[in-house]
Amino acid sequence: MHKIKLLHLNAGSNIGGTETMILRFLDKVDQQQFTVYVGAFFPGGEFLNEVKKRRAQSVLFKITNAIHFISAFIKLSRFLKKNKIDIIHLYGFWTNIGGRIAAKLAKTPIIISGQRTEDNWRKPFHSWLDRLTLRWVDLYISVFHKGKELLIKRDRIPENKIVVIHNGIDLTWVNTEKQNKKQLPMIGMIAAQNRFKRQDLLIQAAPKILESFPQANFILVGSGRTMDKNIKLISSLGLTSHFIVNGFVKDIRQILSNLTVFVLATNSEGLPVSILEAMAYGIPVVASRVGGISELVEDQVTGILVKSNNVNELSTAIIEILENPVKAKRMGEAAKERVKKHFTIEQMMGQLEFIYQNLAKRKGLIE
Repeated sequence: MHKIKLLHLNAGSNIGGTETMILRFLDKVDQQQFTVYVGAFFPGGEFLNEVKKRRAQSVLFKITNAIHFISAFIKLSRFLKKNKIDIIHLYGFWTNIGGRIAAKLAKTPIIISGQRTEDNWRKPFHSWLDRLTLRWVDLYISVFHKGKELLIKRDRIPENKIVVIHNGIDLTWVNTEKQNKKQLPMIGMIAAQNRFKRQDLLIQAAPKILESFPQANFILVGSGRTMDKNIKLISSLGLTSHFIVNGFVKDIRQILSNLTVFVLATNSEGLPVSILEAMAYGIPVVASRVGGISELVEDQVTGILVKSNNVNELSTAIIEILENPVKAKRMGEAAKERVKKHFTIEQMMGQLEFIYQNLAKRKGLIE
């Protein structure tokens, strides 16, 4: 029996939502049906090391400057051809464009384009590039319905080339023992620290929250370019004693077990893995109404949705949850049930493996 050779290709090596989902795919994939490779272009993170721990083959097509850009995609094309890769699944805009060209040159049978965020930064030029290389793409997989709508309306991708598969979480990963014995309010945000995620909004909301709950504490988890800037903002507002700022944390379960409210004050999003993890832990969520977040968080049912870039709405929503512990508990229970019903790793894996196998059958790779 022919095993399908699949390459997941990502841009970076730091672990965020996309990388977490790839690692969970490796944990659950049917190894009788698939041989999985994972590649990246930028070094420095823990992603590929985690891939190796799962006994999958990892490969770095190293890019450190503009000159390496072309040579990296040449190496990719050679890798695809040498290893006879059947399916390449691409993540990120430039990875998609360059990866499609490399796969076409290598005569890789199946090219899949992943749509995992809104890409609000895109200009008409980027949409044009997407359409220019569209002919080589067999399927677009978006993790949220708004992503599909954006592909159709903004980028003019044919609807019949797009499917939606939500992210899923492994419920066996959840540690159900609550650790927050003292019940002091702990508000947390777990996300890469960059200009899109907007940890600064939570920092600016903190003084108003502390007026009502002076014993509240805050934790920011995630590495990134704005981390130092966020630490300086915390200091300038005199909030150092109330904030914990961590970089990347490999196992966030202990942190989640101690949270009272989970916050994601982002400007641009797909279907955040961090919100799924918080919901699985029964934590009420306060998040921006952007991307696919409303597909996860039901306003006033599993959490509260707020306008992006609005410090006042953010602080008011967090205070509302802290002031109403019965409502907060009800939201947390509803969040857990929603994840169990709609967002499990088994659902995600079943859909992905079905699509991979169906495309392989169409191309005559398997019977």
